[in-house]
Amino acid sequence: MKSLDLYKWLAGSQSDFLKPFRENEELLNLAKKFWNDFESSGIIIIITFVVLGILLAAIYYGSYNDKPGRHYTPLHWIGFLFGTFVLTFLFTWLIEYIMITPKLNGAVMLQMKIALCNAIYAVGLYLLTSIVWCYALPTNAYRLFKI
Repeated sequence: MKSLDLYKWLAGSQSDFLKPFRENEELLNLAKKFWNDFESSGIIIIITFVVLGILLAAIYYGSYNDKPGRHYTPLHWIGFLFGTFVLTFLFTWLIEYIMITPKLNGAVMLQMKIALCNAIYAVGLYLLTSIVWCYALPTNAYRLFKI
């Protein structure tokens, strides 16, 4: 499985991306090169959502809530969830832009779609980490998923 297959449901496939360039051989070759470069850097994009999704949940349940006080409400948890979404989106898009500068029409949109998918995956990982942490690890945080 190629790394960009994880994002097909929103970003589309390689053939979808190459369709507009079929009439111009030079642009088609540039688009194929862009896609191949993007595919080769896909593991970095995946690592981004995994690290940020787990890291931000760990910060919330760990150091952020180790201090006594006001952090034990669902609003703080939701704030970190929203922060996970925004930071993952921006960080992924920045990494994509730095690694492969878009020079084609539609390339920026592809990068944005993949950054959006990454943010959604990071939120899912944040939720999963929260569930595991609430059931298995000690914390002072609000136990949203603890019954």
